[in-house]
Amino acid sequence: MKRHLRNIVLTAGLSVLLGSSTLSAQDQRATANIPFAYHVGQKTFSPGKYTVAKSSSPGIFALRETDTGRGIFMPVTQQGTGNKDAWNLSFSCYAGDCSLSQIRMAGDSYNVNAKSPVRLANNQLGVAAMISVPLR
Repeated sequence: MKRHLRNIVLTAGLSVLLGSSTLSAQDQRATANIPFAYHVGQKTFSPGKYTVAKSSSPGIFALRETDTGRGIFMPVTQQGTGNKDAWNLSFSCYAGDCSLSQIRMAGDSYNVNAKSPVRLANNQLGVAAMISVPLR
C-alpha cells in the first residue's frame, strides 16, 4: 500500500513539473511595432503591430498581424543563447527592401529559414543595413 501511494505521489509530482515546463515554452510570445514594410520569404507584410510566438512544435514560430489577424508560420534554426533581456526582431535590408532574418527571445537566437526576395543584379544576396525592432 505504501509503495502504491508513493508511486501515485511521484507520478503526480512529475506531471506538475513537466506540465509547467510545457506551459512556459508556450508563453514565449511578444509584440512588435514594425514601422516599415518587410518580407518573410515571398510574403510581404505592411507596417503595423505584430505578435511573434514560439510554437509548441520545435523550429517553428508564428507571426500574426494584430489588426487583421493575417499571419504565417516560419521555420527557424536556433543559433545560440545570449542576453535574456535582448528581445528583438532583426531585418536585413537592401535598396529599401527588408526581410525578417532573426528572432531573439528569452536569451535564444533563431535565424528565419525563409529565402529573401532581396537580390542584387548578379543574383547574390546583399545586405546594406541591419535593422533591429524591439519585442515587448
